[in-house]
Amino acid sequence: MTALDATQARARQWKYSKESMGIQRLLSERERLGNTRVITAATQSHGSLLRRLVPEAVLTGHTGCVNHLRWNRNGSLLASGSDDTNLILWDYATKQQRHVIETGHLLNIFAVCFVPETNDHILATGAMDKDVRIHYAPFRPEATKRFRLHKGRVKDIASSPGAPKLFWSVAEDGLVYQFDVRALPRSDGTADNDDPSGVLIRLGKGRNGGTLRGMAMAVHPLDPTKVVLACGDFYTRMYDRRMLRVQEYRSRRVNSEDAQHSTPPEATTPVEVFAPPHLHLDGACDAVTRRRHNEAHGTSIQFSSDGTEILANYHNDHIYLFNVKHSRFAPVAVFDKSGSPQKQVDLPVWQNGRYMDGSTMLRADLNALHSKGLVALLGKHYTRALDHFQTACHSSKLPQMSQSYRKDLYHNTAKAYLGRKWRADDYLACVFAKLALSLDPDDREIELTYVKALHAGRRSRHVIARAQKYQSRFPDHEDDVEQMLKEALSRQSPQSERQLRVFRRRMDSSDEDSDDEYNGDSSDDDDSSFDIQEEPVPSDTEETPLLSGSLDSDDDFWTSPTRDGMKVNCDAVRRYIGYCNLQTDIKEATFFGPNDAYIVAGSDDGRAYIWDKHTGRLLNSIEADADIVNCVQPHPVDTCLATSGIENVIRLWTPTGDDDTAPSDDELEAMVMENQVNMAETSNYYLSGASSNVIRLIFQSGEAEGMQECATS
Repeated sequence: MTALDATQARARQWKYSKESMGIQRLLSERERLGNTRVITAATQSHGSLLRRLVPEAVLTGHTGCVNHLRWNRNGSLLASGSDDTNLILWDYATKQQRHVIETGHLLNIFAVCFVPETNDHILATGAMDKDVRIHYAPFRPEATKRFRLHKGRVKDIASSPGAPKLFWSVAEDGLVYQFDVRALPRSDGTADNDDPSGVLIRLGKGRNGGTLRGMAMAVHPLDPTKVVLACGDFYTRMYDRRMLRVQEYRSRRVNSEDAQHSTPPEATTPVEVFAPPHLHLDGACDAVTRRRHNEAHGTSIQFSSDGTEILANYHNDHIYLFNVKHSRFAPVAVFDKSGSPQKQVDLPVWQNGRYMDGSTMLRADLNALHSKGLVALLGKHYTRALDHFQTACHSSKLPQMSQSYRKDLYHNTAKAYLGRKWRADDYLACVFAKLALSLDPDDREIELTYVKALHAGRRSRHVIARAQKYQSRFPDHEDDVEQMLKEALSRQSPQSERQLRVFRRRMDSSDEDSDDEYNGDSSDDDDSSFDIQEEPVPSDTEETPLLSGSLDSDDDFWTSPTRDGMKVNCDAVRRYIGYCNLQTDIKEATFFGPNDAYIVAGSDDGRAYIWDKHTGRLLNSIEADADIVNCVQPHPVDTCLATSGIENVIRLWTPTGDDDTAPSDDELEAMVMENQVNMAETSNYYLSGASSNVIRLIFQSGEAEGMQECATS
């Protein structure tokens, strides 16, 4: 099937899977039209079925946390790896153990893989002991091969049916090793340069200078030459294996002595880099905010079934969907230097709002949505307000509405994000305030909202720039931004108080002729009435702009810097909100259902959350663990979901419940709010709750190498 065919199939399946088309009608359509693939897929993944998920079976046999699950290609076997260092193969039909494999690992197993085209007779495991082990049927301990190649914990093992006999191990030492079971390296870990097994990818250094950590890997399902990696930072990197050369193996024993006298090899260059825009466009944020952003890193990465999309799950943030197809041509900046939007039809918005078909929406519907959103906004029900505002923003009828309507819609959307204060909401508030300003540059209230949004994101240099402009243009309202200006300057340098005094003197001296100086041009390139100079502050990142020269522009906020020598694709299609990913760094998010109609992810609250992929609407939340859910693995054929976490059991979920077992909308909203509060409290600890000495010690400790993979109950 071509990518176009897959896209058309998804569109047809979406037509049939709307909840407005009940399951009975779908069955009637199947009877009338025949058992077509599209109708069958829509039936199997219908939203009403997802609300009937119940645990069909609970698989018991492990004595520790179950950290990894993997189905074989036809779904007849499920492999599970655990803290007890055992690998168990489960028979899907009988729900019984088929093999219990003593792997020989010394510490927790984090990765399990069926080696492709071996008739499920060869499996590979990776663990906290840094070893990769290969197990051969009939899975006796003496048949296991051990490879001491990595210097860090092995976090994932990837494979592809399109690459027979191959698999790749990913570890926190920043290396990806390729294994070919037909030509494995020698027992001491060495191999010749022309061997098919060896180092495939070296991640190199991150933006803070530390070694990147391999956390997860996925292979394109239709083109196994393409792979994506979660790399221990907030960037997702795509590599093309056709452009890479397998390098010589060096085991931990072999290179322990040689490493002191060798030159570190260069990092492998990716072909594409992806990142959520609020994390990548943080060059003007203060140091504390940038360090908080550095805590966001991928814990899982997945390709869609047709390879056109990437799903990235972020520790200390949300889940993001990126479009791979034509991604090289996606915009890397929201606005150009004139402040005009580059694209009106594709806003960088990821709200989990309810779906409304834009093609059939009337103007009256848009007005009603805006009115309902305003009522919710005034009542401080920000998520509900955004539900209405975002539906209106995505309507195909929006360009036909008046400029005044669009301006108010964008402005109110910005205020709703500003009030909610969830992860990345400050960035989205900036986006919509900027959109509103592009329609009316002279609106003082919108300009004030924009300054507040910049301040909420702790983008101090931009706050100074826009606050200066605000006070110059609206001298009667200069107190509106006075406190934000003081705080922004105090974050910039120890000289801030002197700068503020200079700033106020110059502003006072220019008050009487400020009207003459302002020419009404709203461009960010206007000359400022003053400059603030500061000694350069040493930076631990390559992208942090120094505060010097003119501060009358926020151009660099909306211009994407490069990463790994190339532009970054910040065009996130959607984000999925509701879960919490703080306690472990092996938490998964994946596609679920035929044609990838849904997104499912584990959470710190012991639940697995399920969203509609197209709309982002949260559909269900199932209690899948007594503590934390780490693993969510859909069956490759049936509508069945395997989950595991801190408990020592595996649960298989199927839509066999007699009644709708999903929480109500109010209950889902309460769960989402609780998870977002937990995430916010973590940030507040870093930003205000901890003493300066504690923060200094935390920051000096380097990368989060000690993050727990398995928390105790």
